[in-house]
Amino acid sequence: MVSYWFSLCTVIGTAFALNMLFNIPVWIGVLLTGFSTLILLALQKYGIRKLEFLIAFLVLTIAVCFLIELHYSKPDPKEVLYGLFVPQLKGNGATGLAISLLGAMVMP
Repeated sequence: MVSYWFSLCTVIGTAFALNMLFNIPVWIGVLLTGFSTLILLALQKYGIRKLEFLIAFLVLTIAVCFLIELHYSKPDPKEVLYGLFVPQLKGNGATGLAISLLGAMVMP
């Protein structure tokens, strides 16, 4: 029963995330999430290595996009290194942003 509720919350949460990021209607986000889940489950019949390759490819895509964005923004390298080791919350809404990031990265 717990896994059912967890799966349902994951699908709905992903649909809301797609809505916030790309203005996709929630019901289409639910369909996209369900479809992507079915694709991942279908890949399992071809072996776990194929599934691992797909997930590694998706993570690599995220890393490349991050590096491209980092190149465009041209941050000060000293500040980036400092921020890696000494996190800070500055400005209005910083706490809410930190909670949102925690929920987006840790909860899934």
